[in-house]
Amino acid sequence: MFKKNVFTILGFKTVWLGCILGEIYINSLFGFFLGSIFLILFIFSIDKKLSAIKIIFFFSLIGYLFDSFLSFFGFYIVNAQINFLFLPIWFLILWPSFCCLFIHVLVFLKNKNLLSAILGLIFGPLTYYAGVSSGLASASGIIAFLLISFFWSIIMFIYSKLI
Repeated sequence: MFKKNVFTILGFKTVWLGCILGEIYINSLFGFFLGSIFLILFIFSIDKKLSAIKIIFFFSLIGYLFDSFLSFFGFYIVNAQINFLFLPIWFLILWPSFCCLFIHVLVFLKNKNLLSAILGLIFGPLTYYAGVSSGLASASGIIAFLLISFFWSIIMFIYSKLI
């Protein structure tokens, strides 16, 4: 299990950096292709493939819709070369890559509803802030981060109940 956790954490962090740095220094497709490779390797490396795919799809869809909402209404906008609907194309791969953490790494949060909500409240907005501080994204102030905090708190609470 330790090897799978390390692979998943390093894989997600590599994809996240590839998406951000790829957008800034290379192009929008760099992170997308890097994430595609990670997801293929991840799916082949896990035992309960169908269950994992359902979890990844469910939470990725919710996350993508939320980020689309933020972008559409101008709360949080990512500057990208290639967009799919309202978001950079690499968001299609970034969300599933993140959700891979739900399969192995974050399972310790099962039935720890308050802890999950608090962690979401704190760490969710930090990742969005990283986009702003890198110059890749812009946020419409405190309202954007309150929405992001609320969303991440709820999504992590739901995760702790469902997993």
